[in-house]
Amino acid sequence: MSYKTVKKDAFAEIEIKKSRFIAHIAEVKSEEEAEMLIKQVKKKYYDASHNCSAYILNSDQGLRHSSDDGEPSGTAGKPMLDVIAGAGLVDVIIIVTRYFGGTELGTGGLVRAYSGVAAEVIKNSTVVEITSARLMEFVIDYGLLPKLQHLLLELGIIIYETEYLEKVKISVLVTDEVSGKFFKELTEITAGAFTKDSAVRDEQVDFYLDKRKVILDFRG
Repeated sequence: MSYKTVKKDAFAEIEIKKSRFIAHIAEVKSEEEAEMLIKQVKKKYYDASHNCSAYILNSDQGLRHSSDDGEPSGTAGKPMLDVIAGAGLVDVIIIVTRYFGGTELGTGGLVRAYSGVAAEVIKNSTVVEITSARLMEFVIDYGLLPKLQHLLLELGIIIYETEYLEKVKISVLVTDEVSGKFFKELTEITAGAFTKDSAVRDEQVDFYLDKRKVILDFRG
């Protein structure tokens, strides 16, 4: 199972008829965390006309929430929510601060402004694909290493760490999609010497790739 989210906060700003729209995107993992960030932004931009927001959570049964914060109903939060959903992102919040420039934009103009700056801030962010897997560590003889490496390559299983000592200590990330075949073939290629119960470490983790480097993403 995998999903897309953002890492590291990002910002974008546009100006339309002297109104400034400042967008902030961030990763959030709970409704409480999202609401706390909204409060922080409202405190920072206390003199703004509006601080509109939208977020989608992967947890909490895929909770979706949006707020127009005083803008005409459906012209701010909902368009931002649609942009997040259209990008396939979860555990993400976008907050857009507006400083009114003195000219009304109309409902269509507001929808375009809020959805436009939301799309822009996503472009400025770092989108990653989070994947759930079992982090499994095995200690094997050097003679079995080529067979194991071939199996891992065949199944597309990522090697997280390898340590060459008296024996080889190898850690791999096994997803649900390939786990059944991996454990079956692991037993076969080692003539029963290794099974899934042979792992000296077996832990459920989330991970993502950053410039080909594997980053473990432990969820709180």
